[in-house]
Amino acid sequence: MLIRLILKTVLQTDGVKIKKLVYNIALVEKLSKILFVQIVVPLPLSFIFLFNLAIVRMGVDIVLLLKILLVIIIGAAVLFTPFLFYVLIKEKRYGWITIYFFMVVLPYIIILLIFYNFVLLGAWLLVPVILFYFYCFLLKSSVADWLKDYYTHADYEEQKRESVKRKQDEMRWSP
Repeated sequence: MLIRLILKTVLQTDGVKIKKLVYNIALVEKLSKILFVQIVVPLPLSFIFLFNLAIVRMGVDIVLLLKILLVIIIGAAVLFTPFLFYVLIKEKRYGWITIYFFMVVLPYIIILLIFYNFVLLGAWLLVPVILFYFYCFLLKSSVADWLKDYYTHADYEEQKRESVKRKQDEMRWSP
C-alpha cells in the first residue's frame, strides 16, 4: 500500500526520473491473459468434465476421472511455470520468484520429506497445486496493478506532451 502511494506520488511529480514500470508490455499483457485462463478455467472445467463424463457413462470409475482431471490441472501448472519465470525475470520481479519457491516448491519438498511413505501421499501432493493456483491468483492482481500503473504513466506522459505542445502553439500565435 505504501509502495503504491509512493509510486503514484512519483508519477505525478514533474522532472523526477522513475524506475521503468514495465519492461515489455506485450509479455506482461500475455501473462495477464494466461493468468486469467489459469485461474478461471480449471475450476469450472473440472466440474463440467466430471459431471459430463459421469452422466454420459454411469459405469465409469470416478477415481479414473479424478486422476485424468488432476493430470490436466497439474500439467497446465507445470507447462505454465517456465513462461511465468521467463516473464518475471524479464520484468525483474525477483520477489515474485522467491514467493513462488516459498509457496509452491518448499511445501512440495517438505511434504515429500514428511509423508514419503504415507499412504495418502497423493492427497498431500495436492497442497502445492492449490498453493500454485493461489499464487497465480495473487500474481494476477499484481500484474493488473503493473498494467494499470504503466497505462496511467503513459497517459500522464501523453497529457504532458499535449500540454507542452499547446503552450508552444499559444506562444507562437500570441503577439
